[in-house]
Amino acid sequence: MKSVRYGIIGFGGIAEVRLAKEGFGLDTTRFDGNPVAELVAAYDPNPLRQHAAEALGISWRTSVEEMLRDSSIDAIVVATNNKNHAVVAQKALQAGKHVFIEKPAGVTLKEIRNLIKEGKKRSLSIGVDHMMTKNSYNRLTKALLEANTIGCVAHMVLHMEFAFGTTPGEAATWRCSDPSELGGPIGDVGSHCLYMAEYLAGSRVRSLQAVYAPKHLDIAVEDGALINFTLENGIQGIARVAFDQPRGALESNLSNLGYEIYGSEGSIEGRGTLFQLSGHPDEPVALELSATIHGKRTDYRPEKIENIYALQLAEHARSIVTGNLLDGSEALHNLELVVHAHESAANGGSLKMVTPPEEE
Repeated sequence: MKSVRYGIIGFGGIAEVRLAKEGFGLDTTRFDGNPVAELVAAYDPNPLRQHAAEALGISWRTSVEEMLRDSSIDAIVVATNNKNHAVVAQKALQAGKHVFIEKPAGVTLKEIRNLIKEGKKRSLSIGVDHMMTKNSYNRLTKALLEANTIGCVAHMVLHMEFAFGTTPGEAATWRCSDPSELGGPIGDVGSHCLYMAEYLAGSRVRSLQAVYAPKHLDIAVEDGALINFTLENGIQGIARVAFDQPRGALESNLSNLGYEIYGSEGSIEGRGTLFQLSGHPDEPVALELSATIHGKRTDYRPEKIENIYALQLAEHARSIVTGNLLDGSEALHNLELVVHAHESAANGGSLKMVTPPEEE
């Protein structure tokens, strides 16, 4: 299959470590490239990032415009701060480039609707980085649920709680200092919890209610939130998200990021499965998946571990090569859930109904 040539706009830590080194496989000590996606160029407004890009063999560009004028580049990865995601993606689409966007694809529903309209008009693929659906442990969990391993599922708990914004430096970052970036706990990690609940259960969120956690951090965004949701198939759940929850050492911090799913015959627990990890043996913590049925615990491990970012980028690249284009609707739906959660929390936990896909 043809390799799609990508440029990346925004080359911070996640772009370098997760997307370039892992997703495109440019860390040659661990990976052997990506068979269908090639990262050839990078731009970041911080010129100090040039060395990091060139150290990986990526050609540096001096502006967004220079990147978009390059006819050899097929697609753009957008990895800026949240408020610039849709702005940059819209420019890329107008320049005839396919786009793969770090979530959220935009900070307003109107922005993402405009992206979808532009992509459809120009027959371009719009992907969003919901990479946790590609985690081999999460895929195994989905398979266990589909096989009724724990019986009829009644409730799900997904949690991403940790400490961020507790130091002056962290508090000054765009995630913590500007609510319009949607970088607080609901937008940053609640979004992951919600699309993962839908993925694991195979059903979309029908309604939700949310409340903010008591405020005590000196940050402009919420400290945390509880989001109750009901899926279209009747399964109920809760997402717990927070920036004010220290979890001790690195291992306990990362292992805490996961889920519990409760059924009529037992339960499933995933530890470390809601994060940027794939399950590689050289990662800082081992992922865990277990099912307890009638008091007996069984540990599970996938037969094959694949990198979540590599799979996500490959999915986007294949959509371009095959013409089975991604339309961005997944990004729109996820942002709608985030917006509804904030609206509900701002109004005392009011019930918010979610737009059916045919009406979006």
